[in-house]
Amino acid sequence: MPKPHKPIRIMHVVEALGVGGGVEHGLANLIERMDRHRFEHVVCAVFRLGPQLERYTADRVRVVCLNQKGRSQVVALVQAIREVKPVIVHSRNWGTLEAVIAARWARACSVIHSEHGVEVNPAGEPRRRTWMRRIGFELAHRVFSVSYQLRDTLANRTGFPPDKIDVIHNGVEMRKFGAGASRLRSFRQALEIPEREFCIGCVGRLNRIKDYPTILAAAKIFARACDSWRLLIAGSGPELPALQEIVNADHSLRERVKLLGPVKTERVPEFLHSLDAYVLPSLWEGISNSLLEAMAAGLPVIATNAGGNPEVVEDGKSGLLFPVGDAARLAEQLTLLYRRPDTRLQFGGEAVEKMQREFSLEAMVRNYEQMYTALEGQRQAA
Repeated sequence: MPKPHKPIRIMHVVEALGVGGGVEHGLANLIERMDRHRFEHVVCAVFRLGPQLERYTADRVRVVCLNQKGRSQVVALVQAIREVKPVIVHSRNWGTLEAVIAARWARACSVIHSEHGVEVNPAGEPRRRTWMRRIGFELAHRVFSVSYQLRDTLANRTGFPPDKIDVIHNGVEMRKFGAGASRLRSFRQALEIPEREFCIGCVGRLNRIKDYPTILAAAKIFARACDSWRLLIAGSGPELPALQEIVNADHSLRERVKLLGPVKTERVPEFLHSLDAYVLPSLWEGISNSLLEAMAAGLPVIATNAGGNPEVVEDGKSGLLFPVGDAARLAEQLTLLYRRPDTRLQFGGEAVEKMQREFSLEAMVRNYEQMYTALEGQRQAA
């Protein structure tokens, strides 16, 4: 009788775990849905663990934290790789690039590096970081990004051939966010927001790249056209105190804007279904999970024309795009959606169709499984 195949052990290397954000959310979705009989997962946090670890249960994934403090992590990563003995090491984003060097040093595994977004515009990165990124790409057995725009930007910056950078789009679970969850308004009711009020929202990590000050500036302009509105910003991060200061300092925002802090993952669909419009004001994006989820929920969305956003939002069809930092244009678009409920319904319907067609979670998981399986096959054949 043939021996059963051992699962392919994958060591996912991330900067931190349990702190929220799109990379972490996408990784949890992936691990939860990959075939348990074929794949085994270890998640290695290079710097720290946060409190939001409920999706990383012991029966599904092993969690390792190196507690590094900003110095070179190569030696610690080599030790962790030798202890875990993965078949594949998969590092994500700039902060884990040293895992590629460590994995090649350890020699016993295949190496993947992926870019899911950036903390700053790649055009403004220091030259040293660009060189290091190129070296990491050359050392990895596979490189991929989550959008074609990000792929091309990385290739242009590093000189690494774009045809050697694959693209795997993020995916969204339609059943979780779709109309079947229906327009439950309990989240809205708990905040005592009347149905007549036009409710705008966004959810994500509160850091500079998300540019939340632009949506606050737009809200002040929008308030001139609409006297019955609310803005809900969900999430935590380093910019929370500064954003709260902006809100507190302006009488037109104090009564209308609420910074909710982190929202539990299971309540995000409920949060989205409490909104009338969703805004993503980011300076830069790969493929935004929060944008995909808002569109899967049937919301009309407004996003910057930055990064991978135009791959997700068809301007004027499944949502609206505006120039980065253009609060006046964003205010105009909010006013349009406020005054035209029919347009909101049209955009929401088109958004759901696009998500079903191009950004399903099933397609994303299938692409990852095929990549991991192919790499294992190549390793065994070598």
